[in-house]
Amino acid sequence: MTKLPNNLSGFFTKQKGKFHFSISMIHLYFVFLFSTGFLTNCSSTPLENVCDVSSESFSKTILAKLILGDTSHNCVSMNISISISFTVGGKISGLTGSGLTLILNQKETLAIPPGSREFTFPIQIPIGSNYEVNFATQAEGNFCELKNATGKVTNRNIQDIEINCMASCIKCIIFITQNGYPANIGKASNFDSSCQSDPNYPGSGNFKAMVVDGISRRASITPNMGDGQIDWVFKANQAYIRPTGIPIETSNANGLFTTTISTPITTTSSDHWTGLESDWTTFYNGTRACLKWTTNSSSELGVVGDAYTQDILTLTAGKGLQQCSINRELVCVEQ
Repeated sequence: MTKLPNNLSGFFTKQKGKFHFSISMIHLYFVFLFSTGFLTNCSSTPLENVCDVSSESFSKTILAKLILGDTSHNCVSMNISISISFTVGGKISGLTGSGLTLILNQKETLAIPPGSREFTFPIQIPIGSNYEVNFATQAEGNFCELKNATGKVTNRNIQDIEINCMASCIKCIIFITQNGYPANIGKASNFDSSCQSDPNYPGSGNFKAMVVDGISRRASITPNMGDGQIDWVFKANQAYIRPTGIPIETSNANGLFTTTISTPITTTSSDHWTGLESDWTTFYNGTRACLKWTTNSSSELGVVGDAYTQDILTLTAGKGLQQCSINRELVCVEQ
């Protein structure tokens, strides 16, 4: 009984006891050879070892296996896994200041020089993985916004993230919202839109909510140090005022207030979400921030502060843990 080797069986079909060429398979094979350059490369480059992972021949062999659906190893003495990855990047406009730093998936940082028009993180993300780009620090003199910053890697490099920068405020306003807002907003940075639409919005400027979850927004990892910040709302050495122009305080070099502020943010007691410890770290790594701001269940709790104070402990966590089922105000900070 005639039996073909396994590596040739795909090119033949058996009819009435005789083997015949499979034209479609042979055609596919030669299309591959031409497309990858095996039959069209007339250069004098010496033959390469297809088992050398740094060689062009190795890359072409792996591509051949992907096209033909061959999952076997091309080198029997090696255990090679095929992992396809892509880069994450995008375009930048209006960046004039220094100090802009991006962070990818909460760990990989990338410093962006002034005047940059595009960016790409040097690492690659495996196909099928999620990605999220955020600001570790904003640029001096700029307020930058992200667009298309989250998604899933499919079959190409990510190049459609947009960073649009504009001039930042000189004396920046802090206000308390008139309305209370539900806790199940999805993540801390999603509260920002409520600052822009609240009746107490002063009419101009870009505002962010002083709320953390340790993922989309973080003030500090180490107590009162301002390290590991993600999209934090206070800038370093920045003067802050009430909407009426009354000075509140100037932040320190880490974008924090560590003891007291000169003037309370508001003239009446507030009841605002924070998710903070009194030392600016994230309370229980966000798990006591209404499950990182994903629930409004009465059985879950979130940290609440009071802005009618000069004391930082009261501002950040003075009202303690409160039920997530009740809407609460926000401290909104101009950028």
